[in-house]
Amino acid sequence: MALDKATIAKRYAVALFELTHDQGTDETTMAELSAIREVLVQNPEFTKALLSLRINEDTKRQMLATLSEDASQVVKNLIEMTFDYRRIQYLPAIITKYEELVNKAAGIVNAIVQTAVPLSDEQVLRLKEKLVDRFQASEVRLTQIVDENILGGVIVKANDQILDGSLATKLAAIRQSIIR
Repeated sequence: MALDKATIAKRYAVALFELTHDQGTDETTMAELSAIREVLVQNPEFTKALLSLRINEDTKRQMLATLSEDASQVVKNLIEMTFDYRRIQYLPAIITKYEELVNKAAGIVNAIVQTAVPLSDEQVLRLKEKLVDRFQASEVRLTQIVDENILGGVIVKANDQILDGSLATKLAAIRQSIIR
């Protein structure tokens, strides 16, 4: 049975997190991995080359050595392991999942906020305070998205939850209750 990308990413990320958290190196490891993720995302042909059957193994190993040149041994091992097990294409997803685990341990919540119009600084501050209480976090990092289709209100996506207070959703609920 083949595993999906999310399952693979989670398994690798959890194993890596358990290792780095015990060593107290979460932040430094995350910094290294963020740089590597950026390289891989900005250069998708790099991953394609690593997966290509036309490129010999020695060349691929040299490419990996260049990618992990200044990395710690833990990060080098992760890169080599994902390559050896033919899962190098999942490395950005593994890093993202690892980042979620590091943030959770530090009490940091990343939230995406959709509104019909941009929020003022005061609204952002109040929303952050509410989300800190709701998620019992030490810090909330907001990413704002303006989407005129929601008409009004706010949609917050954080910690695998969606808090939908949009006018469009409320109107749809009223419409459904009238139809019944």
